[in-house]
Amino acid sequence: MKFKYVLKKAVQADVITVNPVDKLDKSEKPKEMDSATREFLTLEDIKKLIETKCKNDMIKRAFLFCCLVGLRYIDVANITWGELEIRGNRETILRFKKKSVKRKESLPVSNEALKWLPERCEASDSDIIFRLPKNDNANRQLKRWVDSAGIKKEITFHCARHTTATLNISLGIPIEMVTKLMGYTKITSMKVYSKLIADKKREAVDRQNGLFD
Repeated sequence: MKFKYVLKKAVQADVITVNPVDKLDKSEKPKEMDSATREFLTLEDIKKLIETKCKNDMIKRAFLFCCLVGLRYIDVANITWGELEIRGNRETILRFKKKSVKRKESLPVSNEALKWLPERCEASDSDIIFRLPKNDNANRQLKRWVDSAGIKKEITFHCARHTTATLNISLGIPIEMVTKLMGYTKITSMKVYSKLIADKKREAVDRQNGLFD
């Protein structure tokens, strides 16, 4: 989608005269990422990461926060203390502007997620909560941490978002509610996650095969 966007802009700016994607047949055009390639962490994986030391504690905190709240890297790297609103009944809401679509979001934050916030100390409302390195650097450090936890998966910061969706679905939260919690406007965006969970359930049950042979 990003590449198609760049090509469209290139045509508009007269950098190229024709968008080559327009010359492709429908069957030749790239398809959306298959669910099997959407890597995510299981509850057991997350527990391993919690128990494993990360050289950059801020990356550990930010990533685990994302796994529970469903933020993208660009958003978690920019949210400020003032965007966390604690209501009278101690309910916490994160009100922020999504960088990808320039749309305001309001997400409830669980007490479990709040545990991974760094100490605020003297930080003002305008101060960024998680001070992180650039995305590529953060993902390299994240990979080393995941490897040291013994998790054999290709995990990037964006996988935290996949983890949020699959974790909530596996906890029995209705897909309609998970759709809203993830900030999606259409439930069809969640179908891939529910299929992924179903595949993992089938895989788990299949482990019984031959158990008593």
